[in-house]
Amino acid sequence: MSRSQLATHVSAVAKRDYKNFTATPLTGSFAAEISGIQIADAIADDELFTELRQAWLDYQVLFFRDQELSPEQHLAIGQRFGELQKLGYAPGLEGHEGVWVQEYPDMFDGIVSDIYWHADSSFRPQPTRGSLLYALDVPAGGGDTVWADMCAAYEDLGPEWQAFVSGLSAVHDNMTRNLMSALERMSPQEFEQVRSYLPPSEHPVVCTHPDTGRRFLFVSEFMTREICGMNERESTAVLEFLFAHQTRPEYQYRFNWAPGSLALWDNFSTIHRGIFDFGQQHRLMHRVSFNTPWKP
Repeated sequence: MSRSQLATHVSAVAKRDYKNFTATPLTGSFAAEISGIQIADAIADDELFTELRQAWLDYQVLFFRDQELSPEQHLAIGQRFGELQKLGYAPGLEGHEGVWVQEYPDMFDGIVSDIYWHADSSFRPQPTRGSLLYALDVPAGGGDTVWADMCAAYEDLGPEWQAFVSGLSAVHDNMTRNLMSALERMSPQEFEQVRSYLPPSEHPVVCTHPDTGRRFLFVSEFMTREICGMNERESTAVLEFLFAHQTRPEYQYRFNWAPGSLALWDNFSTIHRGIFDFGQQHRLMHRVSFNTPWKP
């Protein structure tokens, strides 16, 4: 998709008229706020769910305010989008397998690990397809989350760069940024166990979206370790350019949380990062993630 085609796509999506809710675009390329519904109503309403899923594909990230969502409903709406992801890296909510609890400072004792740009679980052969993150308690100020549009980032590359990166693959590794801290706090046996449980995976640098057919960059500073087939200097040069390019302000949207807010994002075609600027203030979120087949 060229830049002119991107403009046409954005214009068409912005003009789409949804029957059951209002979608207000939040940037020039992606992200919308959905109003007029409770997302839990889409559990049993097929028409509403179908239209909501289309809006998700149109905008890649959807935001909802003033939602009332029980853990049971949270799981049920996640299951409508795909197979629930129940094996997580955060504590689960007791009695509700698949609801991950993200709580600060209690969970990490004040240490926040998701402050680098990433796509969830990109180091696994089957990356997370999407997530629904629900805010129960948030700081008085700060604690935002930022998303970036990887379709726009790819489409804004020049033709020569598009052709170049489309032939590359890269290694995604959850130890890319935290290797030294892991070695310091783990015994050799623990480290070996973690590496066997969470080995790196190789993915194309440019992927094709399974539903929309749009091309998107699939790298991130937190997870992407190296470009396959390049020496260290070459790989570093290419990745540093891509990391800087994909996080330009033109491709970003920063969301300010409030209790009852919910974000639904496409984890294939967007990356995100948390903003840790709230010190020891309390922040409690529930997250449900889901998978669909990965065919990059």
